[in-house]
Amino acid sequence: MIGSHGMPAQHLPTPAEIAAALKLPPSPRVVSTGQNNLVLDFGEMIVRVPYHPSGIRELKREADVLAALRPHLPPLVPVLDLRDVDGHVVSVHRKLAGEPIADPGLLPYETRNAFARDLAAFLIRLHALPVTLLPDAEDVDPLAEWRQLLRQCEDHAFRLLSPDIVVDLRQRFQVFLSDLDMPAPAIIHGDFGAGNILAQGGRLSGVIDFAGCGIGDPAYDFASLAAGFGDQFLALVEQHAPISEATRQRMAFYRCTFPLLDVLFGVEHGDDGALQAGLRSLTGRRGW
Repeated sequence: MIGSHGMPAQHLPTPAEIAAALKLPPSPRVVSTGQNNLVLDFGEMIVRVPYHPSGIRELKREADVLAALRPHLPPLVPVLDLRDVDGHVVSVHRKLAGEPIADPGLLPYETRNAFARDLAAFLIRLHALPVTLLPDAEDVDPLAEWRQLLRQCEDHAFRLLSPDIVVDLRQRFQVFLSDLDMPAPAIIHGDFGAGNILAQGGRLSGVIDFAGCGIGDPAYDFASLAAGFGDQFLALVEQHAPISEATRQRMAFYRCTFPLLDVLFGVEHGDDGALQAGLRSLTGRRGW
């Protein structure tokens, strides 16, 4: 999702209080003030501070998910340690090597292709894991969350958009929800975008933020990757992880929902930054 700068709904411990409580160096670097967490870089350690009570619940679940998946994945994911700072839950993990890449198109071709191969291999490995590894795995209707998203859009998002865009979106939902040939559910990252992918020397060095990890359609991760890095880079990934036409069609639907999620987040949390970013993307129909 697009980051925002909404004010926290509750008092948060200051960076100085966090440093003192966790015995970390003072004056951390602020990595992100995104929609859900304040992220602080203390040098060797990364601390995430949830803004909302829902973020605390998600952080606890993410720690459980990573504990379950990490033994089955390459050593590219963090180990979350949950701590209490002045009655507020924060997560601490050792900083992974590398930094996010904003535009892999700037890498030399051979390096870019190797990076695409690394990402394809990670997703293939993740999507092949048995869904029973997840601590809250259960049989779910793969379309249930999308029916719910449509209801939320009808209640909160569509009234903010022009009629022609709403007609287009409703038609996209109708086509998607009538698809009776959904793939077998798999474990997906759930937010496999540029900000959560780390590289060092042009090679994949880390994957972070598993808050959205769950059971879903692998096409969602490829859609997130394409939204973050562009279709030309996705074509390189596809050389190592072929994408069927049916998968490509579902990816197109998922990409049009990304700005809708920003709009709904902005409405729910009074976050004008997220709201306006989502509306701009939908109005310009960029990337979908």
